[in-house]
Amino acid sequence: MKLETTARILKSALNVVGRVVDKRSTIPILSMVKFADGAVTGTDLDNEVSVKLPSSGFEGSACLPLHSLVRLVSHLSPDEAVRISANDKGASISFSSGRYDLPFIDVDDFPKFTMAEPEPIALNGERLKKAVAFVAPFISADETRYYLNGVHISEDAAVATDGSRMGWHPLGFDGGAFGKAILPKRLVETLISSPAPRAASISKVGSRIAFDMEGMSVRSKLIDGTYPDYRRVIPTMSENAARLSVDRQSFLKIMARLSSLRKRYGADVTLAWDDARMAVATTFYGGEATARETLAVLRPSTGGTSTYNCHYLAGAMRSLRSEVVDMFCEDGTGPSVWRGDDESFVVLMPMRGSNVDMATGLLTSLQAGSSMDAAG
Repeated sequence: MKLETTARILKSALNVVGRVVDKRSTIPILSMVKFADGAVTGTDLDNEVSVKLPSSGFEGSACLPLHSLVRLVSHLSPDEAVRISANDKGASISFSSGRYDLPFIDVDDFPKFTMAEPEPIALNGERLKKAVAFVAPFISADETRYYLNGVHISEDAAVATDGSRMGWHPLGFDGGAFGKAILPKRLVETLISSPAPRAASISKVGSRIAFDMEGMSVRSKLIDGTYPDYRRVIPTMSENAARLSVDRQSFLKIMARLSSLRKRYGADVTLAWDDARMAVATTFYGGEATARETLAVLRPSTGGTSTYNCHYLAGAMRSLRSEVVDMFCEDGTGPSVWRGDDESFVVLMPMRGSNVDMATGLLTSLQAGSSMDAAG
């Protein structure tokens, strides 16, 4: 094999394919990348990424160690000319001031990712990427419920949930051809960090999917399972449901301050609100310390209280990008819906409230202060 390109081009391509190459694989070939047919390819057996490699010369094929190549070209000037050669005696990478001999494996040993009878999928790549990126933070890490370890593509939306929170974003096109596919997390991460796909195909045999982007392609096994009926989780709000509207950035800053003190997983924060103010309260250090903050309610609302995991609440605020966020809540014991200024939303399950008295007490004191000010 002979290849000549620049350190910048080679490093960029290797970083992309490296997203699916395991750093600690015990199978030698899986720590390698394949150079062939004008592209460099990496795989972990479940996912495959191939990137076109612009070059002034590329012929033949070889498999070389990914991480050694990345570390080496990272220490070269971006415009440095890099030459890779390989034959039956060995492989080498050379540049203006040096040469490094590296191990290599025959390309015939590189795993082949095959798809039986792929069927084309009509899609809007930009909309798909946007939808997947919105719901990705809500993917579950619980391996016992493996079917939640990815993003579900329904006929009209992308959905992800870990059982305590759920993200929903409309596709903007008919997703029926996806066949209710569950995209695994590694594929999701690759889609988010890559150009929007221009074409896609799916194979019902073996449950595999392929995406073609500008200058690259991605192949992946789908999660083999049935996604739960997420629509049953989305609450139907009555006319009497509480509606809480707040400035997202202000609320996010409060959540960031609380989260910085509540590192423990499952830390709870209680919200209490009326038609003018919202009180936020929590305890930490085993109840020895407290935190209380207030925030203006932007639209009149019926009063209420609810308790959430503060890290989940902060994550919801980061996902919703609008200036104002609306929360709909039938009561403090059921799920709530948090929306921005588009169709996407986040569903949060409440926690058992341990700071309700502190939050409502703060709200009462605010109300009393307002009454005194009015009387004065």
